[in-house]
Amino acid sequence: MLSLIVIVLLASSPVLAAEWPTPLEKSGWTRLTTHDQMMGYLKPLADSSPRVKMNTIGTSVSGKLIPALYFSNDDVFGSQRGKKPVVLIFCGQHGDEPSSKEAAMIVARRLLNEDATLLNNLDLILVPLVNPDGTDAGTRRNANDMDLNRNHVILSEPESNAIHQLFLDWMPEVTLDVHEYNAVRENWVEAGYLKDAEEMLGGVTNLNIDSEIIEFTRDTFIPETGVGIEKDGFRFHRYIVGNPFHGGVVRFSTTAINDGRQSMGIYNTLSFIIEGKRYGNLTNEIERRTRGQVSAMINFLKTTDRHAGDMLSIVSQARSDMADMSQSFIQMEYFPDQDKPTLNFPVFDLNSWTHTLGDLENFKPLVKVKKSVSKPAAYSFAGTETSLVELLNRHGIPMRVLSSDQETETETYRIKHITDTVDEEKPAYLVDLEKTVQNETLPAGTVLVPVEGAAANLIPLLLEPESTWGIVSSRATGKYRFENYLVEGMIYPVRRLASIEHLSSE
Repeated sequence: MLSLIVIVLLASSPVLAAEWPTPLEKSGWTRLTTHDQMMGYLKPLADSSPRVKMNTIGTSVSGKLIPALYFSNDDVFGSQRGKKPVVLIFCGQHGDEPSSKEAAMIVARRLLNEDATLLNNLDLILVPLVNPDGTDAGTRRNANDMDLNRNHVILSEPESNAIHQLFLDWMPEVTLDVHEYNAVRENWVEAGYLKDAEEMLGGVTNLNIDSEIIEFTRDTFIPETGVGIEKDGFRFHRYIVGNPFHGGVVRFSTTAINDGRQSMGIYNTLSFIIEGKRYGNLTNEIERRTRGQVSAMINFLKTTDRHAGDMLSIVSQARSDMADMSQSFIQMEYFPDQDKPTLNFPVFDLNSWTHTLGDLENFKPLVKVKKSVSKPAAYSFAGTETSLVELLNRHGIPMRVLSSDQETETETYRIKHITDTVDEEKPAYLVDLEKTVQNETLPAGTVLVPVEGAAANLIPLLLEPESTWGIVSSRATGKYRFENYLVEGMIYPVRRLASIEHLSSE
């Protein structure tokens, strides 16, 4: 009986930091944590408290486990949906950005100790490491030489698939993708500067995402979280990318749906990215980098805690309103703001060797629609397009199959010209189309993709041939693009259907 009482008391007692140091802390902040060491740390941590459970959401290319921790102050995780938002934080998509994984272990410990009250108003899924192969090798990419944070359209990799299946299983209202950025860039160094924001937080910018989500992110969430990070002693700014020198452009990141943030944001999710500052080798200043990431994640959760009710309401309403959006914005462009021609940003001046603020020119903060199309009732394609069926299945997009030959009105595209272009400083395609509306008989076995449900924003962006972020233009490695769909003179194999109510399918 005495031994049973002792076990119960241990299981319910706080996990004190001094008694549960991470492998990096144990090493005196000198050795990065391996995947095996991380698993050896997380398992007993998860067993130490009823407030956290751990399971495996997938495996890497080489078979390493990808764990997820589920934190809740309720008896059953997610049992208060509709009252409490579910938050998903995932770290370590890039193996050469180790501070996110190191910080995640500390955040996990803190949520069982001094920050346990953050779980009163939210449930949290924490994935400490998405790319264990890259992390153990110290490389950005996974073992298939794929950049996982450019793989969220094609979803060819087991690691990105695991994260998306987790997202689709829970449909969290809030997500956070944690990274590091390299502060040493050639154009910046030539101009005498380094980027000097120790933590940058970015939100969604793709205009297909509900405007209230974008505005709340920009006007409330990012500024409040930044205040907390700065109070902890770390230099903060909203996330930017680009080069303000030699004709380059500075902007608030990307509208791309092939990264972790926008790919989940497109479901009308309050979705974010953190970028911590890194320079030198992987262990350079690792203690400060890790503490900065801990500050960013904890302050992110504190802001969510303060606004949990509002965030739940915003996302719920936005997801409900998605069906009313008749247009899909398939191309966007960045523009300067005449009222704010420059951006005041933390820089390290290499000439004076001081931390300071610089006014960055060539600043384009505004995103505007370049091209839009009306959303059809559905798309259709031949059942023999098995690669496309597999991709849509990976996205969890429902499909139907015609049970017999049936006539209907279709809109088809003929590819007239394909021109190489540049979008967001990357190679892209400009597609010139000829559209035809006609009645035709679709054979039995034709696949229908209704534009409805949770993925109603995503489907046109994937399937429209002119979409900047579609299956034919995704910036994944070339062999994963559906480039065979883009041949001059050819009919694009995906059709648009104005109505499908009269079609018999299964």
